[in-house]
Amino acid sequence: MIKKFDEVFVDKTRLGKKIPKEEYKKKGKYIIIDQGKDKIAGFTDNEDGIFTDVPTIIFGDHTRIIKYIDKPFFLGADGVKVLKSKTNNANYKYLYYALKAAYIPNTGYNRHFKWLKKVSINYPSFEKQKRIVKLLDNLSEVKNKKNEELKLCDTLIKARFVEMFGDPICNSKNKSTTKFINVVKLQRGFDLPIRKRNTQGKIPVYGSNGVLGYHDEFKASSGIITGRSGTIGKVYYENNEFWPLNTALFSVKTYGNNIIYLKYLVSLFKLERFCNGAGVPTLNRNNVHKQKIIDIPIKEQNKFASFVQQVDKSKVVNASIMKYIISIRFYLYFKENKEGAR
Repeated sequence: MIKKFDEVFVDKTRLGKKIPKEEYKKKGKYIIIDQGKDKIAGFTDNEDGIFTDVPTIIFGDHTRIIKYIDKPFFLGADGVKVLKSKTNNANYKYLYYALKAAYIPNTGYNRHFKWLKKVSINYPSFEKQKRIVKLLDNLSEVKNKKNEELKLCDTLIKARFVEMFGDPICNSKNKSTTKFINVVKLQRGFDLPIRKRNTQGKIPVYGSNGVLGYHDEFKASSGIITGRSGTIGKVYYENNEFWPLNTALFSVKTYGNNIIYLKYLVSLFKLERFCNGAGVPTLNRNNVHKQKIIDIPIKEQNKFASFVQQVDKSKVVNASIMKYIISIRFYLYFKENKEGAR
């Protein structure tokens, strides 16, 4: 059986109490849930207004992140939707997987709930749902372990960078310095309407959250890309042509520097320190350009880049395994649902 979103879910967000970010604690009696990647954003000892009607599903309106929550909680910042089933004794773990498998387009730092409400899901018998959840839980456990291995690879690379060059913020190894703009010059991205993006094409389209689609024209050559507004601090690099959206900053000049090295240099330099704006955080590139940053000879940059490429080989293997696991997971989901819909 196929059901529309509004036939299955009801929005209960108004019943949740929000805790300001400045009041988050590292430890506390109750959890705080926001739309970030971490399942738990923080803790609080408050009791008044806690949402106790669990389990439930959380949807990040800006991030599109979906969470299954089975403990009483408070809401974090704006942009969180609390979803409950219209059916008593619903299998919320199944509904969680169903929404995870749904296609929700990434439109950047915008609201996405309107797209979620257009989703339809397969809704088999309760017994079929239990079988599917058991299969997907087992695969998710394997996937989580592989994710941890990938995180360790990134940690290893950053540790190697600091070992070779020191902390670029405080210049812990007392390296020569120069202005940021002498290492890489950042330029604001360009507008590209959503209707001109597609899921396949020659040119990746980058926003503050990475690749948001593809296009058949280009606006820049190889270099690094980072967020200008919304998500700040993540840094990507691209060896081929790419289209940076207006939410991104990209390197129009790298002055002969190795872009793999630059990716980690800029990432560890923590550009989010130079944001301004009371609403959506925005990175001031002119301010960034004036900052002092370490100036490393190209030979040492290349040596570090070679190390990264070696580590990346193992990441590719893990990523292939992850892709296979995800493919199996969705295959089992759709296979079981198809049988249940008969």
